[in-house]
Order: sequence, then C-alpha cells, then structure tokens
Amino acid sequence: MKTIAPDDFLQALSAKAAQSRRPEGVTFELTYGCNLRCVHCYNPTHRALPQELTTGEICALLNQIADLGALTVTFTGGEPSVRPDIGDILRHARRQGLMSHLMTNATRITPSFTDLLQEAGVSQVNVSIYGATEAVYEGMTGVPGSYRQFRQGLLNLAAAALPVVVRMPVTTVNYEEIQACRQLIESLEMKFQYCLEIMTGVTGDRTPLHYRLATDVKVRIDQELLPHRWISEPEESCSGNQSFIECACGQSRFAITPYGEMNLCTAFPIPRYDLRSGTVKEGWEILKQTVDRAQPSDRYECPTCEVRPHCRQGRSDAWLETGDMSSCLPHFKEWAQTEHRTHALLDPRRPR
Repeated sequence: MKTIAPDDFLQALSAKAAQSRRPEGVTFELTYGCNLRCVHCYNPTHRALPQELTTGEICALLNQIADLGALTVTFTGGEPSVRPDIGDILRHARRQGLMSHLMTNATRITPSFTDLLQEAGVSQVNVSIYGATEAVYEGMTGVPGSYRQFRQGLLNLAAAALPVVVRMPVTTVNYEEIQACRQLIESLEMKFQYCLEIMTGVTGDRTPLHYRLATDVKVRIDQELLPHRWISEPEESCSGNQSFIECACGQSRFAITPYGEMNLCTAFPIPRYDLRSGTVKEGWEILKQTVDRAQPSDRYECPTCEVRPHCRQGRSDAWLETGDMSSCLPHFKEWAQTEHRTHALLDPRRPR
C-alpha cells in the first residue's frame, strides 16, 4: 500500500478543496487572553473579554465546521490554554472527527496538559519560541519568569513524544539568536521553523512594525536557513487560483475570532460575518463572494512589477497597513528588490 507523508497529504487535500471551493482548514481563535505581552504581537487586547464565545457556542460551531466538510482546525489565541474549558473544546473537536492543531507559547504546558493533548488526539502542537536565552526571550515577551516556564513546557512536550513544530518569529530583538534557537529545538528532536513577517495589528496598530527586520538582514537569514522558513497562511497560494486575492483565504480556509466573527484569516479580518446570528455554511458563501468580488484599484502595480517573483506581500498586508488591498508597501518592494539583486549575484550563469 502506498503511503504519503502527513504534510503532503494535507497539501494535496487543500489543493483539491480549493478547486471545489470547499473549506479544508479553519483557524479558530479561542481567546485574546494571554499570559505574555509580546512586543511584536498583533493581538488587539491580550485580555479575555466577556463577549468571547462560550463553551457551548464553540462546540456548536465545531459541529457546523465538521458538517461543512473541513478536516483540520487550528486552535490559537491569544494563548488558548488560558481558557479553563480548553479540554472540553479539544475533546469535542475529536468527537466531531476533526484533526486538531494547537498553537501555544508552551509556558503553561504541564505533564497533565500533555496528557490532555494525547487524550484529545491533537495531531500537531505549534509552539512559538522567542529567544534562546532568558534576556532575549523575556525582552520579547515582557514577562519575567516566562523563559523558565517555556523551557519546562518544551521538556514536557518532548517527554510526551507529541508531534511538535517550533516556530520563531524573527525580530530586531531576537534575530541574533536564530541559530541558537534552531540548535536548541533540534537537540530536543523537534522541527524548527522561522518566520520573517511581522504584521500590523488587526486594529491598525503599527507598533509591531517597529520590530521588523531590515530587508538585507532578512535576505541574509534566508540564505543561511531557507529550508527552515515557515510560509505563513496568507502566503500560501492556491493551485490554479486566478483571483485578485491569491491566497487560500476564501478558497480552502477561513478563520473565526473569539467573538464569533468569521473572516478570511486571522491576518485578514474581513468580512466579520457574525456567526451568532448566522451559520458557518452561510458565512462560507459570504467569504467566497468577498474573494470573488475583490478587484484591484488603480494603485495595483503587481502585474508589471519586475520583482514580483520575489515579493512576499499579500493582499492582507496591504489592507492592514493602508485599507487598500492594491497598495504596494515600500518595505515589501525593497525586500523583493534586495532578494532579486542577491539572486542575480549568486546566479552561476552570471559572468564573473
């Protein structure tokens, strides 16, 4: 019998889902509550507000997600483990036949919590790492003692032999420790990935961009560590998708906020369809229409841009920063130009 790697299976499934315009994956923000205060974070409140979805509302939405044919649901936040009902939610997702992924900072991962993850059949744990030393890690999180808790959480995950991917958002604070972070994670026989994209807060707050690396530093990191780069959801293009919004949003994926708003993704918080007054099935139709009706404005330069093959700007980046999906953001253009020049210099066909 032919076997296929889980990542390859999910990628193939996502491509088929996009072709048929059926959702394959859902990102579910369970709460904006978090025990850390990371400098680069786009979280709008860092607090769990009273209007967040109840346990019953979340479970009802999971039923609808399963009925719609989605396979994977990624639970994130905030920090999802701060919800006291996280066990009930994970168990319910499993009963509905959904594959659960959990995004966590690992600072609250105890042996009893790893028991819960195994019991609930969580198929992947995505952990964020912010530094390899206490000073740098806590310089990112803003919380004394969080580094020690993170290291213990990692050890608990390793002891439980759970499938773990550790992802590093690389910023001006921690970029010098990227290799040390990789070595730390690989010493625990876990998979390491890094991400260079830092985005505007979902409320339009540009503070996180203060921690975005210069483009030449980004290109240098890619040269050294490219096989470990994490391609974030907005950058995942759909096979054969010719729409203005080229990513998986509204093609095979969607997101739900802690307040029950159904959006294209966590980084693309539109159209804010209210699931408390509607259904996931109805919301999916609205999301598809949002994608299909999106049109470029007269500011759209991408088709004629010579560095487009190297550009990582998505429609969501432009929308978050300017309110216009068509805008060309100077940082991304400079990044693409720097990468283009670097590729040309490294081209073995180039005359010496």
